[in-house]
Amino acid sequence: MNYLADLHSHTNFSDGKLTPFELLTKAQKIGLSAISITDHDTVEGVKVALDLQGQFETEVLPGIEISSHLGKQELHLLGYNIDVDNSKLNEFTDRFKKSREERGKQIIKKLNAIGKDISLEEVLNNAQKAPITRPHIANLLVSKGYAYSIKDAFNKYLMEGRPAYVPKEIFPVDEAIKLVAEVGGISVLAHPSHYVNQYMLSKLIEMSLDGIEVIHPSHNFEMQKYYHSIANQFWLIETGGSDYHGTRDYDEDNFGKFTVSYKTVELIKKQSVSRNNVNP
Repeated sequence: MNYLADLHSHTNFSDGKLTPFELLTKAQKIGLSAISITDHDTVEGVKVALDLQGQFETEVLPGIEISSHLGKQELHLLGYNIDVDNSKLNEFTDRFKKSREERGKQIIKKLNAIGKDISLEEVLNNAQKAPITRPHIANLLVSKGYAYSIKDAFNKYLMEGRPAYVPKEIFPVDEAIKLVAEVGGISVLAHPSHYVNQYMLSKLIEMSLDGIEVIHPSHNFEMQKYYHSIANQFWLIETGGSDYHGTRDYDEDNFGKFTVSYKTVELIKKQSVSRNNVNP
């Protein structure tokens, strides 16, 4: 093993392509010491991966990627070393699954109104075990010839301002940070360059954010230096990963390329244990 970790990846329990077994097989093949499965608003894939962990040399750091908001701006919060069996966490994921299904129904209704013949049953079949996400609907639009790619489907129908757009349920980011702490985890802001300005970042730090994702495919070298300096200034944990889904052309090149030292995993676990000892 190469003592490197990819702390941002997805399985077919959210919007990824691979099963937890397939993702762990891939991680071990390229020599990763650890991965974190950070499926969107669900821990069902992580639970499967933890059950499989004894078959692999690659360690699984329990994770989740929570959809949250700061005002009207959507943010993604990564939670690491969480207790996946915590009842409060599972209540949250159950609620979000129902909310995603309701949102899916509204999107389908809007698509039907503009002549796109898709049904909830087809979307659920496409999503399989995962909560419904827009990529599941986009995939179906592509397969039916209403778009030539997932990106095209979003641009035509699913993005904000497009005819089938429906906003997500609002979950305040301060509540998301609090939830991660309550279930024993460490909260990290995912890919901040996507949406966060300096003012917003300062507000998140005031809310007791624990870390920031410095290494990410969307961060060039200058961005990495900037977020590294922010992390140093405010004593934040620096994390990183490929954001692997397996559904995009560049995913295969990125997996194993965007990594952090295994020492980051040790730091996350140490800080998580320290917090739990203070707040049993």
